[in-house]
Amino acid sequence: MIEARIVALWRGYIRLLCTDKEHVGIAERWVRALLLIVPLYVMVLPLLIRAALWRPLTVDGTTEDGNHFRCRLPDIIHTYVYLFGTWEPDLTAFLRRRLRPGDTFIDVGANIGYLSALASRLVGPNGIVVAIEPAPLASAALQETVAMNDLTNIRPVAAAVSDRDDEIPLFVGPSYGSAFTSIVAPRRGLRENGRVRAATLGSLVTREELATTRLIKIDVEGAEDRVLAGMLESLDALAADAELVVEVMPTWWSDPQRPIDVLRPFLERGFHVYLLPNDYSPWRYLWPRDVGAMQRLRDFAVLGQRGKRDIVLSRIDADAL
Repeated sequence: MIEARIVALWRGYIRLLCTDKEHVGIAERWVRALLLIVPLYVMVLPLLIRAALWRPLTVDGTTEDGNHFRCRLPDIIHTYVYLFGTWEPDLTAFLRRRLRPGDTFIDVGANIGYLSALASRLVGPNGIVVAIEPAPLASAALQETVAMNDLTNIRPVAAAVSDRDDEIPLFVGPSYGSAFTSIVAPRRGLRENGRVRAATLGSLVTREELATTRLIKIDVEGAEDRVLAGMLESLDALAADAELVVEVMPTWWSDPQRPIDVLRPFLERGFHVYLLPNDYSPWRYLWPRDVGAMQRLRDFAVLGQRGKRDIVLSRIDADAL
């Protein structure tokens, strides 16, 4: 059976392929990616078999920001954090640019707390991170992350954000993808695993937290239309420079709606929409500092296309952020 010392060697090899360059040419990208592909998948298969027949392999990982995580392989978030020391490089870079000491960061769909832990360091002891996660296993992992790193400015909340106060079913992802967990009725074979509390964002955070919020991240696997609808009552409580990062998945929405209809109330309140680059391909993580610009989105039909898109809602009126 595959053991921790073997995956540590695997990680060491992959870290040699990573670069901190802010600009990586196409030829260099191809070389690094080709050197990654076979070793990556040769190890992933035994980890999948181990998880299916017994249980995930638990190892300790450390991010490039110095945060420690208990990583359960082969779950994709855990595996990427363990191997590359980062998750969603473009979003990570955006948080580093936006958050300052004393800010509040609201993490809707916090999972194991990668972004919450990063934000905790950025906002400092006078700042606040509200980490909201409904799934029991992910919520427990979030609490573990907070304790391991002594992140006293994080306030975990075990609940789902929605458009009303309710108790709703939770559909959990497979062993390799806990990030697929959702409150939306299953469309990819997810199984129901109990019920969780749901509430609007304004019911889960304080007015003081809303007033100092610089950034809200929403990653809820198809329930973002509900989250955004429930947020409308709280928009006036946000500071003028508050921004939202939202993963948009219209094909998963429980009610058939056009993205423009969901976003229109925000546009009417002065927000503009920007596309945030995001690529989960493992080779993209070999050059995490080479991040793309966020371009203003003017054709909202793009959001209705199959797949997911990450957007930023900002009151900054420009062609790019």
